[in-house]
Amino acid sequence: MSTHVRCSNTDARPAGSPVDRFEAAALVQRPVAAEHYDEEYFASEWRAGDNRYDLESRRRIEANHPALIKEVFAPASVLDVGCGPGFLMHFLGELDVDVHGIDFSPSSLELAPEPVRDRITIGDVTTPLVPERSHDLVVCREVLEHLTVVQVHKTVGQICRASARFAYVTTRFHPAPRDLLDFTTQFDVDPTHITLLAKDFLRCLFVLNGFRRRADVEARMDWANKDRVLVYERTDAA
Repeated sequence: MSTHVRCSNTDARPAGSPVDRFEAAALVQRPVAAEHYDEEYFASEWRAGDNRYDLESRRRIEANHPALIKEVFAPASVLDVGCGPGFLMHFLGELDVDVHGIDFSPSSLELAPEPVRDRITIGDVTTPLVPERSHDLVVCREVLEHLTVVQVHKTVGQICRASARFAYVTTRFHPAPRDLLDFTTQFDVDPTHITLLAKDFLRCLFVLNGFRRRADVEARMDWANKDRVLVYERTDAA
């Protein structure tokens, strides 16, 4: 297993089958505390240039992405899971999209633009915080890599539970997994990138929740050509 978790006492790869290695690595992971995602995390000097988290920097980074979401999914309602300071919510709101967000960091409310603050729920993304099938589209961007494997499993379940039709997810994947269960970290990019899964493993989680892949929509939504996009549709959508 290529996973290296900070709470481990050794960097040696556990022996045994892929399942044994997966169990050994997953069960020693520890979540990142909500308090870590404060103003310093989002706005400090370590975020240079285009990586800065202020409203106008994010507007430039998002470019036509909010309009693309509206065009492709035509959602009556959007839920942004792990919305952070709510900048995507704000941009979608400017396009008259009904949008709500969930984030587990209380700092999200302090940093969010005023028009969307009352639309952000502070809570654990692994738990049911909205009614079942309450949003046509559930978005979860660049969140899963910050969670443990166990948290990813639970969060995918909640994304699927909340979605009436589409799930649109972006995350960073293991660049070269040796098997379906292999996962790694990306501490050099961000110390909170504790889980980079094999892409096919994450795909399986959506299938097990009754969703099917929409490769055609993935191609449209991969506007930055980073190969991080997953789009899934509920198999029993009305």
